[in-house]
Amino acid sequence: MVKLLMIADDFTGALDTGIQFAKRGAVTEVYTDPDVELRNTKADIVVIDAETRHMSGPKAFHTVKLLLHRAFEAGIPYIYKKTDSALRGNVGAELAAMCSTDQGRVHFVPAYPKMNRTTKNGIQYISGVPLAKSVFGSDPFEPMLSSSIPEIIAKETKEKVTLVPGGIEPAFTSHGIYLYDAESDQDLRRIARTLSDSMELHYTAGCAGFANAIADVIRLSDHPKPLPAVPSDLLSVIGSVNPVTVRQMDAAEKKGMKRIHFDAAMRLDATWAESPEAEKTIHSWLSTLQDEGALILDANAKGAATDTISPENRETIARNIGSIVRRIFKEKPDVTWLFSGGDTLHGSMDAVGIKRIQPIMELMPGAVLSSIEYEGKTVYCISKSGGFGEENLITELHELLKERGENV
Repeated sequence: MVKLLMIADDFTGALDTGIQFAKRGAVTEVYTDPDVELRNTKADIVVIDAETRHMSGPKAFHTVKLLLHRAFEAGIPYIYKKTDSALRGNVGAELAAMCSTDQGRVHFVPAYPKMNRTTKNGIQYISGVPLAKSVFGSDPFEPMLSSSIPEIIAKETKEKVTLVPGGIEPAFTSHGIYLYDAESDQDLRRIARTLSDSMELHYTAGCAGFANAIADVIRLSDHPKPLPAVPSDLLSVIGSVNPVTVRQMDAAEKKGMKRIHFDAAMRLDATWAESPEAEKTIHSWLSTLQDEGALILDANAKGAATDTISPENRETIARNIGSIVRRIFKEKPDVTWLFSGGDTLHGSMDAVGIKRIQPIMELMPGAVLSSIEYEGKTVYCISKSGGFGEENLITELHELLKERGENV
């Protein structure tokens, strides 16, 4: 029986949060199909990528509420609403849906200290900088113009927000959203234990940081899986425009990793992936990958500012990246994939026809190794959110894969 249902707002977030349970040995399955039958799976943890990040607020509310209803019918005791650590998307609407339960409240802990996301006095900080002044304040699609979490929530719901300062144990007497300050992993564990002792851990929300603390408390399993033998060649497919990811690609390229910038046809022409030109181009990419051991496919046009990608083209680009990935999958190269950006991962898996993915382990904070089954073959992929990771993440992942390959 499923012990915990996690409702995620995007695909990479579904994986980097679900892995907090999987890395302890809990059977964890991530689905892109919201209609998955919750009673038939043998998983301990089911994560549904509800793709609510880019929905309208009312639609996100309805989507989460419908999944909650199905979870109640299936008798699932714990519900976790995964939200973005930079508060993007429909956080207020989704938390309001969580408040529609019989309990009438949800405990929201948005901090992720390992990734330098902290909450103090209800303000979200990114590497010590208030959210609105961080790189997320200038996001070309979803600029975060406020750092105050209550203000962000209030844009979508009138539910009462009760701020719980660090070290305070609240009296759970009112309905609404309980928002917790947290600046360290110790804070997260303390909050999880307090909620567990008070029988309040059943309806919670946050990102991977608090999910990790919950996994420590409810302990569904404590038998982590070893790193499997994975291909050492790394094929990176990057659709994220986040400056963090761009710097990671720049750093990898400076160290000699080949980087291919998609041109306008690759990004915006839905027919390109099936053209004779695409066949020739993809074969040249795979030849480079075989010779070099690593390749970056960058969906951002070379030298183009991020604001040249209009919101209208965002879905088109993700879909076309998926079509290109499908063509490469047909060649069945023995590689490990790296996907950065939730839209990129979702578009690629959708194009290949993958609805279920199993997270295996966190190779480094925010970078999750997962397996998928494709035409009878196990394929390994690494996923990461656009704003996660240190500058040398791509090269360090490639070195890790090579070291692992040498030791097999």
